[in-house]
Amino acid sequence: MDVEFSPFPILIIQEHARRFNNKTKNEIIKGIQHQAKVTRNKVKGLEKSAAKKQTVGEIKVKKSEEFSMQAKKKGYNANDSFLKKSGILGSKLKKRAKNSIKKGIAKGKTIRSHSSSEKNLVILEKLGKLRKTGVITEQEFREKKKKILAKI
Repeated sequence: MDVEFSPFPILIIQEHARRFNNKTKNEIIKGIQHQAKVTRNKVKGLEKSAAKKQTVGEIKVKKSEEFSMQAKKKGYNANDSFLKKSGILGSKLKKRAKNSIKKGIAKGKTIRSHSSSEKNLVILEKLGKLRKTGVITEQEFREKKKKILAKI
């Protein structure tokens, strides 16, 4: 008579050793107690649902709504922190933009003042020629000259 060898008992022993090896008796008891507590809470939830005469479908809908609300809260928290960070970045960008606009305006003013002062000098030269030719009097020339020099 031939004896068949089956690895099944060895697999069971190996799995048992994998799960419970390196664990103390107290650790195993705590794990079992935890599982018992989780099971009791699930049973209590089912008892409440049964008392309310809820169907499994209604329970699933309620649980999915709870999960979605938790996800929304976490999403809102993430969104709030993102808004705060974006607000800080936005204010930094606004400051930079204001500074660059101010610099641009200042450059424009200096360019404009250079060009306007050049124009005023040209006008003074023309007024000097008009005075020499006698088209305007010395007094008119001095009045215009004061006005133009005040602008520069």
